[in-house]
Parts: sequence; C-alpha cells; structure tokens
Amino acid sequence: MNKDVIYVRIDEEIKKELDMIALEENRSLNNLIVTILMRYLEDRKKNNK
Repeated sequence: MNKDVIYVRIDEEIKKELDMIALEENRSLNNLIVTILMRYLEDRKKNNK
C-alpha cells in the first residue's frame, strides 16, 4: 500500500487534546489520527449498508 502525506491545520486546543490522548494510549499523534480516520470510515461503511 502506498502512503500519502496529508497536512492538516487544526486549532491549538484540539492538537493539545489529541496529544494527550496519544500519550495516554502510547501512540504517536500521527498513529492516533490515522486510527481515528480508519474507525470513522469503518463506521460509515457499517451505517451505509
């Protein structure tokens, strides 16, 4: 699988919250965001059936 780089602009407060969650889950911020996006896509697929 090829991977693309995506840049996201978010508010500082949201980034701080995501950083804290990533730290709690022993993840990198990037890994956390990818996981969140994958879960979102899975939920959409389930709800559209």
